[in-house]
Order: sequence, then C-alpha cells, then structure tokens
Amino acid sequence: MELKFSVKIFGLLLFFFAIPGIVVQSQTNPMSYKRWNKMDINKVATTFDNAGMLCNGNNQSYALARRPSFEYPQGSGLDWGTCVAVVVGAPENQDPEVVGGTNPDNFPYLDGTMDEGPADFWNEEHFAPYPEFVNPNVASVSTDPSSWPAGWPKFLPNYYPEDGINGVNIENNSLPQVEIKTDPETGWPGFGEDGKPVADQETFSVMYGWGGTDQLGSGNSKTRWLHTQLMMRGLAWKGTLYENFIVWVFIVRNPTTKPIVDMRMGIHADFGFVPAFIPGIGYDADRHYYDPKLQLAYGWDDDGFEEDPVSGGGLPPEKIAWAGVVALKMPGGDGKVKTYDATHFWKGQTTASGSGGDPEMYYKWNLLNLDDPEDSDGDGIDDDFDHNGVPDAEEGGQGYYLADGADGLQVLGSDKFTLQPGEMDTLIFATVFGNSEKDIKTNAKRAITLYQNNWQVVKAPPAPKVEAFAGDRKVVLVWGTGSESDPEFEGYKIYRSQDNGQTWGTESFNDFEGGVHYIPLQQYDLVDGVKGNYRTLPQYAWFYLGNDSWNPLRFQVENDTIKGFNLNGKKLKHYKNGDSVNVFIDNDVINGVDYMYYIAAYDSGNAVIGPLENSAASNPAEFNNTVVVRPEVPQSSGNLENVRVVPNPYYVSEIWERGRNEHIIQFVGLPQEATIKIFNSSGELIRTLYHKGSSSIEKWDLKNEFKQLTSSGVYFYYIESPSGNTTGKIFVIL
Repeated sequence: MELKFSVKIFGLLLFFFAIPGIVVQSQTNPMSYKRWNKMDINKVATTFDNAGMLCNGNNQSYALARRPSFEYPQGSGLDWGTCVAVVVGAPENQDPEVVGGTNPDNFPYLDGTMDEGPADFWNEEHFAPYPEFVNPNVASVSTDPSSWPAGWPKFLPNYYPEDGINGVNIENNSLPQVEIKTDPETGWPGFGEDGKPVADQETFSVMYGWGGTDQLGSGNSKTRWLHTQLMMRGLAWKGTLYENFIVWVFIVRNPTTKPIVDMRMGIHADFGFVPAFIPGIGYDADRHYYDPKLQLAYGWDDDGFEEDPVSGGGLPPEKIAWAGVVALKMPGGDGKVKTYDATHFWKGQTTASGSGGDPEMYYKWNLLNLDDPEDSDGDGIDDDFDHNGVPDAEEGGQGYYLADGADGLQVLGSDKFTLQPGEMDTLIFATVFGNSEKDIKTNAKRAITLYQNNWQVVKAPPAPKVEAFAGDRKVVLVWGTGSESDPEFEGYKIYRSQDNGQTWGTESFNDFEGGVHYIPLQQYDLVDGVKGNYRTLPQYAWFYLGNDSWNPLRFQVENDTIKGFNLNGKKLKHYKNGDSVNVFIDNDVINGVDYMYYIAAYDSGNAVIGPLENSAASNPAEFNNTVVVRPEVPQSSGNLENVRVVPNPYYVSEIWERGRNEHIIQFVGLPQEATIKIFNSSGELIRTLYHKGSSSIEKWDLKNEFKQLTSSGVYFYYIESPSGNTTGKIFVIL
C-alpha cells in the first residue's frame, strides 16, 4: 500500500520517529514503564495509560479499576467505561522478521491494548511503552508540563520494537524518517502541522508490540505478536459543541525490513450501563446499536433502571448515559468501517456469536466478524434483528444487539491493508456520550464535523473569569469585562448548581436533538435588538437570546477591592486597580450549603452555526468561569454567643447531603480555632472535632470515633476556644 499524506493526518505523522539508531535496552518487564493519567478538560473524564488503554473499569476486579473510567458527566461519580482500546491483527502467513515469539499452530496474530481481567486473552496489554517517552510518575498530557519526560522537546527519538524477553532488537536504519515538530512556545509535540496543539488537552505516547506479561516466567511457548509500533494521542476540547467527546488517534507503523500483509485494526468498545464490576451493581441487560451512516457503535441500558453506585437507590432513565464510539478514519481501503460485531461479553466465548476468548477466536469472530449468526447476509455487519428475529423499526431500521444479563462488547473493524517497511496508517475515533439517543448522535455528528474540518473549532466568546465571595446568606460573584471585547459577544448567563454541577438550575428543557439545557439564574443581554428565541436556523430555535436587558452592576477596582461596594473586608485576588468588573449578588442561598456557579458569555449565532455559549470549567479551583462557594455567618471574634447547631433537631437528612447514606450537621459561627467535644446522653465522650481555618463552619457526620453512625437521641456538645467556651444540646432523629 502506498503511503499517503492528507491534510487531515499530515500533522499526525510529523511527530513520529525522528532519530535513527537508538535501541531500547531489554527489561525484565516492559510494563514497568506503564503510566496513568487523566483527561478531564470537558464533560467527559477518563483515566488512560501510555500503553493504549483508554479507561480501566476492569470487569474482573474493582480493586484494579481506576476512576474516572469515562465518567459522564464529569463530577457525577458515574462511570460508564469498562474497557476501550484498539487491536492490531494479521493472518498467519507473515515473514518471520515481522513477527515475534513462536507460532507452532500457525494461528493468526492479534495484539490488543486492552486489559479486562484474567478471563480472556486481553488480560494484559500487548503493547509496551518506550522508556525514553515515559515520565517517572504519570502519562504525558499537554496541560501539565510536569508529566512530560525529561529532555522534551530536545529528544524525541526514533525507536524500533524489541523482544522484551530475549533482548532481540530489530533495527532498520534505512526506514523513512519523519520530522518531529513541537510547539515553539511550550515544547509540547502538538497535533497540528506546525507542532502546536489543536485541542485544549492532548496526550502523546509511543509503544511497541510484544508478547505480554503472560510470557514472563511462564514458559509459554505459544506466545506470538506482530512487530509493530503505535503512536497514540488523545484530543479533548472545551465548549458546548465539543464537550461530550474525546478523540483518539492511533498510528500503526511497520519498523521492519519486510511487509506486514493483510493487516486489520479494530476499536474494542466495552461500556456498561452501569458497569457490573462496581460493588453493589448487579448484572443487567445492555442494548447495543450500530448506525452505519455515522459509523457509530453505541449503547444504553435495556430496561431504563440501574442501581445508583453513588447515593444508593435507583438511577432514573434520564441519568443513565448513552455511550459509544464513532469511527472517523479507519486504516486501509476507503477509510471506512468494514466489520461490526456486537456480542455478549461472557456468552458463547468459544462460538462465533461470542467474544473470542483467545487471539485466534477474537481475530476471526470479533475483528473479522466471520460466521456470526447475527450477520445473516455475511457482509461483516451484524444485522438489524433482536433475539426474536423481529426487525427494529427505530431509527430507520438500523441495527442493534441485546446483550442480555451482562455487559456486552462491540468491535469496529477496518478493511485489510499492508504496511511496507517504514509505512504507517491511521485509526481515528471518538468516544462519545449523550443524554439520549438523539443527543449521542448529535454529539457524534459534531465529532465527525470537527474531523472533516481539519480540527478547526468554532468557539463562543472568551469565557469570563470569576471570583466569588461568601457572606451571611449571600454570595457575591465578580467577573471581568474581557468577554465583551469579542465582536460576536451578545450577553452573559449565570448558572447555579447545588449538586456539584450535575444540574445547573431548577428548570430544564430538551432541545430538538435531545440535549438538556437549563434556565439560567440570571441573564444579561446587550441592548441591540437581538432578542427572543434564535430564528435563523430552526434546530437552534430553543436558544434564548435575552430581552435587551443589560443591567449588570458595573464597578471599578481600587486598592484590590471594589470601589463603592462592600466585600466584607475581603480582597480581590485577580483583578487590579483600574479594572472594570461586573457584580452579581445572590441572596437566595442557605448558609452551609456548597453552591457551584458558572458564568457563560454567549454570541448571537449566524446562518452557519447557531448561538454558542461557554460551558462550565472542569476545575473550579483554577481561575476560570466556574466557582464553588459556601455562604456562612462570619467567624466569631469575641465570645461564642453566635454559635449554633443546624439543623437542630436533625431529621433524617439535610439539603447539603449528597446521598442517602450521608448525614451531616453543622456547627456555625465558630471562631478561627475551636475544639468541639460531643457526648451521648450517658455523658460518654463519643467524638472530638478540631476546627481551624477561615471558615466559621465545622461539620459532624453523626459518627463516633470508630466511624460508626450514632443512633437517635439527645447529644451534648462542649466548645472551647481562645475566645471563650459554650455548651448545648443536639437532638438527632434518624
């Protein structure tokens, strides 16, 4: 196959393998260089490793699982990923130089980056990271320079696969070399043609095929693998158009002197709704779908009910995410998906309808999807039938498969392709999420559009940067005017959440694609005649542009505070003298409750794209458009006469609790330092709390010193501090 460079993937190839002649030294266990990190720039958060594993739910062992594992929405505590990874395979008729290990049974070759536990051949990764691309502690992400390997960007060498057991290195100095470019400002090997990042967060790692840890000390004479290299990237963007997916790029390369013939690559997608590996979550049916027009393999819970692993009870259907993978570019042929296999994870592993339990089964039945009874016409794509043989009328008769009783597996396979020495090909896909079937398809289309537009993003005006100040039953938000310099700026929307950003208002509605939107707490709209619901593009008619009401409080900063406005003696941290700032005051709050706010700047849209607004930032601890604040009474500066226990009496639960198993009361109005001793009705000391800091609140979780929940009854407290002492009673009803 001739190596072709296109505008879309040219940037991918620029970073691969630049310096010849450097050989990796043999290691006892190459996986000692495996490192983990997290992608968390938008609404999707997941762990990944530098050996090609994109999440790690690990269906065998919760102890081995790593959170977040495709948590969506971020902050919910709900993970949907069990294992998402890639596989690289080829038939048995390969030149001895391009393969490793032994193959006495003349089986096909298959290597995978997945690790799903000890039940199948994918109980380990079959790709190992090159040591010189590895940070001592974590996998590399563009947003954290401390995660980059030492020596970047000066050294990004060209490596060749090695037999990690026998120390046999394959080196071909005549391979074509590709220049590696890095961002001149940061040194990160960015995804763009000029070495600059194209995404708000990127990952970068390089790995080589090997036999896997099964061969270490096992004497396994049948371990076999392909001599291939993989370069992996993850790409994530902020913004409402891009916040529901992460793009993954895998470039496969042949570093040997002989061709690897008739190769295949595939996407291994295992999602659970909710994954059964989580303690307390039983096996339940998941339904899998495939949209051939979008090349989207996706799924959802079959019966619309699951146990809630966060707070107990049940998850209603609207909180069960839709999850899947959309193929953007497959290797070989026309770059399209050639095979789709949906299978029950456990059922029929040794039959053509199951998930292959060893490399040759997986290669034949999942990657090539041969002889599958679900594929009645033999076109490689599982049919549009359920277990009763009845065509599915939903979505125009597009296919689905019901994985009854357990999590299921979906595999998207490529056409066959051959890699000549030094040649590469590319697999690009997105892990995509949504609140409904329409929503996940909309988000998949957005990922497709982003790829087809060569990663050119469309953005809302710059997001405001917000500081928050807490008072007694009051929150003050302060933000700058930088967003207003954008020529498309139209206004601000202020959103408030009481559940850690899972919902952003008391009223919500769905757009025409199934996406969920919230009515803002406050909206400021420029007085320019652009108002009401957007009318130019019908699919965006749900977007409310405001009513020409522009009345934010506007002040000047003077001496690190706001001139003419009382911040209760507190100082601004980020705005300087002479800056203009906007102010919003929220008096409809309860002391002791954690509130999250974000302020979105929005535009007016045009005939090509509808209005856009900023989404909430993923890390409120940074200086961005999202803040977390807790209103409370001021700290006591004299005696303790203002100290209170709320609520008192305590009945079963309170608004600031986040789950049915959480019970919290608050001591409020405390001084900077205090010791709180709690006694039961018999006068026995059951808990001591030590309070110190700028907050006037200390929480008690109604547990004793042994972390056991107390019972209903009367309790006494004694508070001592440098400014005085006080006592009182607490009534608890559980």
